[in-house]
Amino acid sequence: GRGTVGENHHVAPIHPEYYPLPKKQRDAAGAKKLMAEAGQADFEHELITVEDEWQKNTGDAIAGQLRDAGIKVKRTVLPGSTFWNDWTKYPYSMTIWY
Repeated sequence: GRGTVGENHHVAPIHPEYYPLPKKQRDAAGAKKLMAEAGQADFEHELITVEDEWQKNTGDAIAGQLRDAGIKVKRTVLPGSTFWNDWTKYPYSMTIWY
């Protein structure tokens, strides 16, 4: 009772241009199959985040979901002074929208 399920677009249900999208279902087995079909089953992704608590924790949760699907992932957490110098160069990272 503390919120609603997020949807994959930028407007909230109260916005005049809101349109409900079909609900997404998690498919860990399907994700693993796609990685195998792409010849990337053994590839280890590196997910990089800044050390800010909520971004680190969110990155950890994403890494956990990848691992649940059998996808290899290495977590790298960097201090802000390092992360923000090169954040546009990381192949797989997450940031806040400012």
